[in-house]
Amino acid sequence: MTNRTKHHKIHPPNVFTHKNQTGKRIPEMESENRESEATHPLPTNSKNSRVTDPTLKDPPMSTPSSSSSSSTSPGPSQKRQNNDHNLSPPQTNKKRTKKTPPPLPNLPHELIIEILSRLPAKSLIKFRCVSKSFKSLISNPQFIKTHLEKVKNLSRNDPDFSPEIVISSSEPLFRLKSCSLYSVYNNPVTDAVVIDYYLLKDIYRYDWVVGSCDGLVCLGIKQDFVVLWNPSTRVFNRLPDLGFAKKLGSYTVFGFGYDSQIDDYKVLAMFCFLTKSVYGGSRYVTRIKVCALKGECWRRLEDFGLGLPYDVSGKHVDGKLCWPVMPEGSIGSAWSIVAFDLAQEMFEEVVQPDYGAVGYERVLGVLQGWLCVMCNYQGVRADVWVLKEFGVRDSWTKLFSIPYLDDPLWFHYSVPLCIDVGGEVLLEYKSVLVIYNPKHGTFRYPVMNGASSCIEADVYIQSLVSPVVDGQV
Repeated sequence: MTNRTKHHKIHPPNVFTHKNQTGKRIPEMESENRESEATHPLPTNSKNSRVTDPTLKDPPMSTPSSSSSSSTSPGPSQKRQNNDHNLSPPQTNKKRTKKTPPPLPNLPHELIIEILSRLPAKSLIKFRCVSKSFKSLISNPQFIKTHLEKVKNLSRNDPDFSPEIVISSSEPLFRLKSCSLYSVYNNPVTDAVVIDYYLLKDIYRYDWVVGSCDGLVCLGIKQDFVVLWNPSTRVFNRLPDLGFAKKLGSYTVFGFGYDSQIDDYKVLAMFCFLTKSVYGGSRYVTRIKVCALKGECWRRLEDFGLGLPYDVSGKHVDGKLCWPVMPEGSIGSAWSIVAFDLAQEMFEEVVQPDYGAVGYERVLGVLQGWLCVMCNYQGVRADVWVLKEFGVRDSWTKLFSIPYLDDPLWFHYSVPLCIDVGGEVLLEYKSVLVIYNPKHGTFRYPVMNGASSCIEADVYIQSLVSPVVDGQV
């Protein structure tokens, strides 16, 4: 067990018996140690000794290859190498423990509402899939109102909240298309996207845009019924049929707006048709119905007695629907403005500005939230007037004039659709969009891919307002 050969002699304690490589003698172990070694046979530190203590394990050996699987046991040099590994101090591997990140703080509910209400409608629509709490919050009527007010304030300056322009185009077939108003102003070329709502499956039917309010777009269909539609959420609501019997020479015009007193949206329908007069001949009669979104039923009102409404949609301004009207018994180009109060459900006549010169044609519209009249002087210029306060004639203000660069024949400028922060005016002329700069008197023509001809256009903001009332299908 001690690996001593028969040539070694036993020496007394403290006698030098071995030499190292330098020739110096090394003292042998004392007899007491040899006796304990004999009693407890442990492996010595000799290079030729083999470790047999069960508490010390051999280091893991590599798996022999197929070519050396039949070789003999390792030689002395390999044994010494293994023993050296066994006698070396063990190295401990300190594993790095991954620190778990601290939990996210719970934001106050009011702060979450404030953050989400500053996001565009299209982003919030995607966020409804995050969790049930997000879906419940974003669908909450009070949150929708809060978000709507933020959108109205940010829509002019922030590109993410830029309003959209919806265009009715007839080439090659009738289509409704839309694009970003910011892109029209700032990019030389803009792609117009086809609006894919369900009614456009009939490609041979003409629909027209009645108007927009708070992100809802009202569409008139065959003069029979209307559809309220939110292009951002792609939710629509078809209102009931009017029930007016078609007559020869008859037509129907619609108006769409918001009644703040009852917090509801209303559609007004004016059905105009010829009838025989008691004094002989014939005259036009205008019957009126109104439909509230929450009630979803048409109510008959008193017949309209202030003249014959022009075949155009009503313009919504500050809770009123305005129409150009030809007074009864008048001839020529007689023209008046009548406003229907959505809350009181009554008509009143609106005073007009002093246009000055004669020989003009007028078009009614809405510009920057004001009632607007575009007064066209054939082949010369077009004056833009806005009414800043209802009932006050002195509040009519002439903003600017737009010159005609060529003889328009029977064409004239439309009412401006929008004025950007730089003062440039977007309007339609000869079925294309035109941008006019009043400060420099210059024109430019944005290109819209997919909308080469423009029949009519309107502007709407992106909102979460739903055309469907809770509980209704």
